[in-house]
Amino acid sequence: MDTTVCALMELQHLLKSSQQHALESKVFVGFDGFVDKIKRAVKEKQNTRTLYFETIRDFADRILLACGKSGQIQMDIQRVKFGGNAPILSNTLGRLGIQTYCLGSMGYPQKHAIFSSMNPLSETISVLNPGLSDAIEFGDGKLIFSELEVFDQYTWDYIVKAAGTETISKAVSQSTLLAFVDWANLPHASNIWEGILKDIIKPLKRNDFLFFFDLCDPSKKTTGQIDEVLDLISEFSCYGKVTLGLNENETLKIYTALRGIDLGSSNMPPIRQAGDALFKSMDIDALLVHPIDRCILYHQYETIELSGRLVTNPKVLTGGGDNLNAGYCFGLLSGLSLPQCLLMGMAASGSYIENGVSSDLSGIMQYLDVWMHDLEKEEGAAAYVQTSV
Repeated sequence: MDTTVCALMELQHLLKSSQQHALESKVFVGFDGFVDKIKRAVKEKQNTRTLYFETIRDFADRILLACGKSGQIQMDIQRVKFGGNAPILSNTLGRLGIQTYCLGSMGYPQKHAIFSSMNPLSETISVLNPGLSDAIEFGDGKLIFSELEVFDQYTWDYIVKAAGTETISKAVSQSTLLAFVDWANLPHASNIWEGILKDIIKPLKRNDFLFFFDLCDPSKKTTGQIDEVLDLISEFSCYGKVTLGLNENETLKIYTALRGIDLGSSNMPPIRQAGDALFKSMDIDALLVHPIDRCILYHQYETIELSGRLVTNPKVLTGGGDNLNAGYCFGLLSGLSLPQCLLMGMAASGSYIENGVSSDLSGIMQYLDVWMHDLEKEEGAAAYVQTSV
């Protein structure tokens, strides 16, 4: 379904109301944290001009040339920033005016200095030193190379000893929405999620939470582990409404893993059909699937699909999905309709990718202006073609 100017205008009007009425809802986010080096791979140097690899395929072809010969590729650091799904999600929600508790690996016993730039509304509970990532960005995607050894002993028991049950329980009990992210990169993530469910959430005897889960790339996980975590996520439905967020790549990889087929198989269905099958296999309120050009939401007996705005000259890609998740969660907390939650997510992500920083509500509204302007131009061009025929 095409996104309309009218729909964006209505969202913009509702966001202006949100600016005037501060949201009282709080959010608990866990459990990772990284120091990210954003890099570009150098293709060639022309005097003072540098040309970078623009596509992952071109970069892969260059690597293949080194097979049996060795080789070197220069990497230029574009910026160093705090990373990890939890800190980025928490920071973006803070930018949007929502107080968050972020429990994760942001330095221990002292917080790493790079996380001091997180929004003041993001209260950090740091129990571990951060992981390290090199994010190589291209025009058509990114490759992330991560050092994850710090997470080897990162279990629920470790977290309880470092932070204390009372601190965690207080943060969770004060929150309306709980977001658990980056399952794929934390070897004991299922243990952590199960521990917080058993030791913190169940004793609170609430069934009104909003839950948001994000698995990240599950390529290194076994089929058994994927099946297990999907069942675990469904268990949270006894305590509130559950949304699972996946990008297109993650959706297809989970689908193929559970059905024992190869990712490039001729039996591979379109993304909408794969998402539908995953949603029907789980006991959750909603599945949010976000390809780069749209969002698809599976909810009860309806499927909502809305087109997005493709950013042609991205300033940053790493963190785009986390900003989309933040925008969607903001929409849930604000009482927006599900289509408006999708538009809010895509606006938050698009604004971040286009500008290189997470936007506040004012920045989101400016991005919506640009989006509406683009749609009006497209509608005008289509009308011209139609009258010319």
